[in-house]
Amino acid sequence: MIYGISLESFLTGFKIFSLIVSLVLMAVIFYSLTRIFKVLFKKHLADFLDIWSEQPAEARNSRWQEVKKKLKSENASDWKFAILEADSILDDVMKRIGYAGANLGERLVNIEPSDFDSLSEVWEAHKVRNRLAHETADFKLSKERAEEVIDLYEKGLKELEYIS
Repeated sequence: MIYGISLESFLTGFKIFSLIVSLVLMAVIFYSLTRIFKVLFKKHLADFLDIWSEQPAEARNSRWQEVKKKLKSENASDWKFAILEADSILDDVMKRIGYAGANLGERLVNIEPSDFDSLSEVWEAHKVRNRLAHETADFKLSKERAEEVIDLYEKGLKELEYIS
């Protein structure tokens, strides 16, 4: 007994204090790592934007405008083409950014949700594209749904600053 405190009480208090300090330090480490990865993603994005600076914004926007033009058609096959082309554009962008994978789906898996705010929307659009590609005869696409899907791709491409 030291100053009226038993050794067992002191050790119990020290364990609790150590646990609290450890949890706080682990939270700081986790926060720091997420910030580091976010900064690295932004640097990756900056490198990507440098790559695209070689291709004028007009050229990038014209490819996207072709997608939007197909969407205005009354022909369902044009809407499908617009979705497939939008998916292809996003896949090209992800390749240039440097995400690994054999296809867009695999590349999207490699993205942290905190690094790409539009990730869930792009996934939703990509799932529709997959249904178009694999359920060709059975999958019915309305013009309204096609417009929604193109809007999802557009949101992602704007976030990545591919289009303005």
